[in-house]
Amino acid sequence: MVWLRRYTFGLLAAIGPFLPGQVLAADIAQPPPVETTAENDWTFSATPYLWLAGLNGQVGVRGQPPTDVDVDFSQIFDAIDWFPPPIMIVGEARNGRFALFTDFIYLGLEADGSSSGVVPLSADVEMNTVVWTFGASYRVVENDSTTLDLLAGGRLWYVDMDVTLTGPAIVRQDSGSKTWVDPIVGMAGTVALGNGFGLHAEADIGGFGVGADLDWQALGTLQYRYNDSVTLEAGYRYLDVDYDNDGFVFDVAMHGPIIGASFRF
Repeated sequence: MVWLRRYTFGLLAAIGPFLPGQVLAADIAQPPPVETTAENDWTFSATPYLWLAGLNGQVGVRGQPPTDVDVDFSQIFDAIDWFPPPIMIVGEARNGRFALFTDFIYLGLEADGSSSGVVPLSADVEMNTVVWTFGASYRVVENDSTTLDLLAGGRLWYVDMDVTLTGPAIVRQDSGSKTWVDPIVGMAGTVALGNGFGLHAEADIGGFGVGADLDWQALGTLQYRYNDSVTLEAGYRYLDVDYDNDGFVFDVAMHGPIIGASFRF
């Protein structure tokens, strides 16, 4: 049978130039090429957003009586210090199921408040706040309609406050600043609704006494995928932190509507 195999290969080689596509015996003997995929390629996204976050809770510096502040998100445009303007942006670098993420916020606010005690005092509070969330995530669920990521990282806070207390025959002005980092763990997921629409939700919790006693947030948005590169979203975000250290008190909740656009490249 060896002579038959040699004869067949020789015949194919001889008539190969006259066959469609010029098929040669050597071509038949080779396996088809394996197509490579882009599963290991990095993709990146940037999401500038606007969070109309009201603020309520207690603040204090240098051992002052804690001041109650309450700024509704409907008043936020009057309360924001626009110079320098607020900065809010999310970034992600993803490689398959693994991703690195960051979320940076700078916000300056001015608020009125009150301090209850033996002598009630009115308060004027000016604060500059940086909230930087960072970490890594791993996708544990991924199918045609649903994704679920587990995440871990940290949230850095920088708060600079100037508090003026005013009452009968008293004016007291104090200022101070603190920086701390809270470890966080959480999850994030999406559910496709069809026609480009989807739901996105995130939640994390941290602090655990490392920095703040408690630091947590929840976020829910409705998304619309305009094209492969642009996704629009709008929803609501709630961020709560309870920090009290060395006479510096920042026990507040920031919450309100959020809108943004994600650009993928």
